[in-house]
Amino acid sequence: MQQPIVFSLLLLVASVAFAITVRKLAAAVMRGKVNDLKLTDRIPQRIASVILYFLLQRKVAEPVSYNTPSGITSKHHLLIFWGFMIITVGTIEFMVNGLIPSFSFRAIGLGPIATGLYWMVDLFNLIVLCMLGYALFRRVVLKPRLIPMSLDAGLILLQIGLLMVSHFLMHGGEIGAAPQLSYGPVSDAIGLSLSSLPASTLHTIATVGYWTHAFILLFFLNYLPHSKHIHILGSLPNIYLRNLDQRGVMPKLNLDDDNDWGVSKIEQFSWKSLLDQYACTECARCSNFCPAYNTDKPLSPMHLIHDLKDEMAARQKAFLAKAAQPKTDGAEAKAGEDEKAGDELPPLIGGRIKEETLWACTTCGACQEVCPVFIDHPLKIQQMKTSLVLNGEGIPVELQRTFQNLERRGNPWGAADDRMAWAEDLAFKVPTVGDEQGSEPEYLLFVGCAAAFDDRIKKSMRALVEVLHAAQVRFAVLGEKESCSGDPARRAGHEMIFQEQAQANVEAMNEAKVRKVITSCPHCFHTIKNEYPQFGGNYEVLHHSQVIARLIADGKLTLDDKMDKRVTYHDSCYLGRWNGVYEAPREILSAVSKGEIVELPRRKQHGFCCGAGGGRMWQEEKGPRVNRNRTQEIIDSGAEVAAVACPFCTIMITDGVKDAGVEEKVQVLDIAEVVRKSLKNIESKKAAAETPPA
Repeated sequence: MQQPIVFSLLLLVASVAFAITVRKLAAAVMRGKVNDLKLTDRIPQRIASVILYFLLQRKVAEPVSYNTPSGITSKHHLLIFWGFMIITVGTIEFMVNGLIPSFSFRAIGLGPIATGLYWMVDLFNLIVLCMLGYALFRRVVLKPRLIPMSLDAGLILLQIGLLMVSHFLMHGGEIGAAPQLSYGPVSDAIGLSLSSLPASTLHTIATVGYWTHAFILLFFLNYLPHSKHIHILGSLPNIYLRNLDQRGVMPKLNLDDDNDWGVSKIEQFSWKSLLDQYACTECARCSNFCPAYNTDKPLSPMHLIHDLKDEMAARQKAFLAKAAQPKTDGAEAKAGEDEKAGDELPPLIGGRIKEETLWACTTCGACQEVCPVFIDHPLKIQQMKTSLVLNGEGIPVELQRTFQNLERRGNPWGAADDRMAWAEDLAFKVPTVGDEQGSEPEYLLFVGCAAAFDDRIKKSMRALVEVLHAAQVRFAVLGEKESCSGDPARRAGHEMIFQEQAQANVEAMNEAKVRKVITSCPHCFHTIKNEYPQFGGNYEVLHHSQVIARLIADGKLTLDDKMDKRVTYHDSCYLGRWNGVYEAPREILSAVSKGEIVELPRRKQHGFCCGAGGGRMWQEEKGPRVNRNRTQEIIDSGAEVAAVACPFCTIMITDGVKDAGVEEKVQVLDIAEVVRKSLKNIESKKAAAETPPA
């Protein structure tokens, strides 16, 4: 009778301690702001997410870095996880047996099923133990980047290893004393090897194995919330509650409320954003795929999440300490105490989170794309940048000039020229909304600042309108009524300028009764498509690559002279990763090229950023340049033409080609320019199409 009593006491103490810890963790999360995302809708889809990404570990099976496409380094964790899931069957029997010694799968009449369960659990104990050995070897010998051997990691591996070993000792001792029992091939083999020992020794081995297993199991339960393995608790709810809507959309701020000016304290994040920190698996994928980290910038998305988790713990500790203080008659209201709790700690930004860390982000979304538990790193960074800018703290000098240009000139270049100068040398007049030619267009062509004011991008826009003109697409532009889409302002943290520009454009577009929009800039595409609805601007938005691909497929563009050069395509982050447009540009290249089309090693969802997003276009870059890193990959591919579908990418890759001194070998062309080069008799064909038959 002593065993169930002692086990019950251990289980009670461990369970109470665990419940108290989880309650504190939950309290820290719920101190965050109410989340404005729809997190409890689409239940079947959320359950499917848990099955796919938690139970089946789909993202864990993906590459852990650009340099590790596959292999045991990314998949040993799968065997450990699935092994634990199966071993849990044996743990259930062990726990019930601890309370009711007569209980076992055999005792309740499962017969052959029980034998099958025992063998399966036994085999996976061995598999997990082997994978732990590899995990130790990996950390100590292979030493993958960002995954060091630490005391915490060592303790985790030790505890899991002891669980496996104690399982074998416990059952091995039992089988040695009673050879008719069977708990699986490993335990049976151990029991057979021990069978010659005295019964008392076998009893001692089984007892030591039993209590070691019990103690480690209950200790491990309580160690988890305080270790890197807290993700075992946080990952499942984080996957279930993940954002199922469009990614990369920043919430609209209430600028009349100065408490809604971004995030400067940990409590200003939403509770779902705080839950992210508990879900982090420390797999380092986010940092391994981050272009800033890969070019030696002071940003590691994984360490950013660690720092936020540490900040949560520190603020929660200060909050609990404040709450434990005796209240006096003159004490402030509880809300006021909550507000002041932790104010003696260093500020979040400038403290644990350095300003240069935030400004290094290109908002490319690579970190979020590869995260196995759907942590939203970019949004956190953007919200903290917004707080810096709106509160006038630590804004880089280059961005101060950019903001002035946006406010005074309506574009980040600060150009004073009119927005239609780019169209002056065309053979036809570009229709403007409101004039005779631009009445009732099918599409509004949103030109964008780069195409209006950058000499290089003007060529791309002229090529695009010539292609649309040749295909007889009815389009018009806003002309002088168009303002910057607001992406540079919002992604650089100036929500106030963004809202002014977005509202002005929406008013102009709604006045023109716009229903469909074409953009050549993925940043404008993303903003108008996904963020203008916040201001009443609901349109069908298409990127010019989607429109051109459709025109070619429908036979509305006849290609006269296909390109006979080795060509590659550079994926734009805002077009591809954020909005899933990967195939349209490739379909165009397949249609216009008779030369070889090569894919870059880093492509599609794992494409490498050009380095211009997040306001980086207008900031100086210290250390190795992101665009040079990407350009070198293009050069190494042997491509003669680097096709792009983004003005920012065109500028950055062109600069990279110039820096590398290979301008004569590698030509950087927008998708529209590639198509335009294949339309040799564009004007004569247009004239013929307009001439009525005799």
